[in-house]
Amino acid sequence: MKKTFIAILSLAAIILSSCTSSGSYLPNVSGGAFEVLLVINEDVYRTAGGEAMFNVINDPVPHLPQPEPMFKMSRLPHSMFDNLLKTTRNIIFVNVDSAQYTSPKIHLTRDRWAKTQAIVNVVAPNTDELKTLLEKHGYVIQDFFIKAERERMMNYYKANINKDALVKANQKFGCSIAVPISLNKFVEGDHFLWMTNGNVAGVRQDIIIYSVPYLSEKQLTPESIIARRDSVLKQNVPGGVKDSYMGTELKYDHPTTEIIRHNDAWAAETRGLWKMLHGESMGGPFVSLTRIDEANMRIVTAEGFVFAPGKDKRNPLRQMDAMVYSLMLPLDMNATNVEVVANQ
Repeated sequence: MKKTFIAILSLAAIILSSCTSSGSYLPNVSGGAFEVLLVINEDVYRTAGGEAMFNVINDPVPHLPQPEPMFKMSRLPHSMFDNLLKTTRNIIFVNVDSAQYTSPKIHLTRDRWAKTQAIVNVVAPNTDELKTLLEKHGYVIQDFFIKAERERMMNYYKANINKDALVKANQKFGCSIAVPISLNKFVEGDHFLWMTNGNVAGVRQDIIIYSVPYLSEKQLTPESIIARRDSVLKQNVPGGVKDSYMGTELKYDHPTTEIIRHNDAWAAETRGLWKMLHGESMGGPFVSLTRIDEANMRIVTAEGFVFAPGKDKRNPLRQMDAMVYSLMLPLDMNATNVEVVANQ
């Protein structure tokens, strides 16, 4: 028991050590999650370039049952931007001036007036070039704000970590994950852990973690990831009707997998819709992160999914993003632990 207690304390120290901010003298950001303040003059906003900027902010979030915009937008001209608005969490400044700019550019800035703040400056000599720039590279702005919000949520969960979930993830997989205390119901299976809030205020949020032995690279293809997902869910997530179980929606919305770098290692992010097969009419969005646990030659997947009929799902799903991305494998923790011990 003593060793287990020390191990859990070490895990908590590792996670909390990543929450230190270099911008400790700055105020906190203001505004709600995924809210964006667009600072743009009316004469620019009413052009094709302004419309392209609007489309970047209001693009629909992929893999949701109903259309929801990427961000909630507020807008004002440059003359109305004052000191009271400088702590806004996400800001876009758009300037069009042929006398100042010879080419269109996107500049990304963090922590200018507030901690964890994300600011985008978009400049162009004319509105035609503004339109071309945003149609080609608007995704850069979206990714910038999405990652900033994810980091804010991850830091919050790490600072208010669910210790029971941390213990169970460590005991089952030798991993850690930062989830809120609202996910306080657990189901365990063979190489499988399920955490849920049970349906708080009509929004159910679930995290599952599962692992399989790593045998070959064939297991890492998008098709293999989905097939493994469906196999694990069939075994471990039954529906309320006999022989029903959770599976992947393939008919109306095909899932997508993107290969990324996470914690300086290979990872696969998969997004799509889930549904109950052979049973109730239930479904919603999911996001999963698949990684290779090289220390134990396993494939580990952490997945978050949402069930919220009749409610918006963008923000609850983005919260699941932050939980999934907080997953740390044994080698991640060992690398951090070396640093922590060395500082003692």
